[in-house]
Amino acid sequence: MTDALKRIIAFFLVVIFVGGCSANVERGGTTQVQPVSVSETALSRKSELKLLNSQGTQLEYFIREPRRATRPLPAVFILAGVETGRESLNLIDDRDDLLLVSMNYPRREELALSGLGLVLAPYVLRRMAFDSLEGGLLALDYLSRRTDVDQKRIILLGVSFGSPIIVALGARDPRADAVVLIYGGGDLGGLARTNLREKPWWLPGWIIGPAVRAFLGEFEPLAHVEKVAPRYFLMVSSRQDEMFPPSSALALYGRARDPKKLIWYDTGHLDLFDRQLIRRLTRDVVADLQAAGYLH
Repeated sequence: MTDALKRIIAFFLVVIFVGGCSANVERGGTTQVQPVSVSETALSRKSELKLLNSQGTQLEYFIREPRRATRPLPAVFILAGVETGRESLNLIDDRDDLLLVSMNYPRREELALSGLGLVLAPYVLRRMAFDSLEGGLLALDYLSRRTDVDQKRIILLGVSFGSPIIVALGARDPRADAVVLIYGGGDLGGLARTNLREKPWWLPGWIIGPAVRAFLGEFEPLAHVEKVAPRYFLMVSSRQDEMFPPSSALALYGRARDPKKLIWYDTGHLDLFDRQLIRRLTRDVVADLQAAGYLH
């Protein structure tokens, strides 16, 4: 091992030690900035919303709500990929019987997953995760204040990268009545190794699992999913998913308690722009939640 590589590994381990200390999420008030309308269709309208977190930072949200609602409606908070804040609203086909809220990840512009950026990526991901968890709590605060939201039908939807945070949020906050994961799973250390097959030459493979557990152990879905019960837990996973392999999905589903259900697909990892797949997902998830009594 060269001296340069030793210094890099030593620095990485120091950052792990410092950043791996436990952190608490404390919420301030949910000060709201007036929503700004973005677009409309025949069924719904979209708007942007900003809420202040406990540090006084504005978090960015996107809302899709029916143009006309005659009764309180179910609401879905969506957390998907890092660059899919507004586009996450398209994970469910345009409808007039649901209110959707999604969020831009805080600190996403600080994240780099190539070159030397990988050294600091665990620290950035850790802060993103805690800020996003607080952002999810703020979203639930916001939905709980809306009189047009059915407070017994608030659903959390986590997709891919967002699934660990959604599981932690569902376990923590009882206001969520159901938790749905699409193409997610457990064992963050194993998932990191799976998704860093083409890591830089200077990053030793043995450090990936311990680093992820040190930085993101508080968000390990396997440690939280049992606390979702007795609320409904629905997973949609793929036997061909190259990012969240079936073993990861099965490990998480096996740890979850009833009531729960797992629906298998046979596609690659979710493509947000595959409209045919999105329509199929919408149909299957909505039908299942309706049968379970979580949607009207």
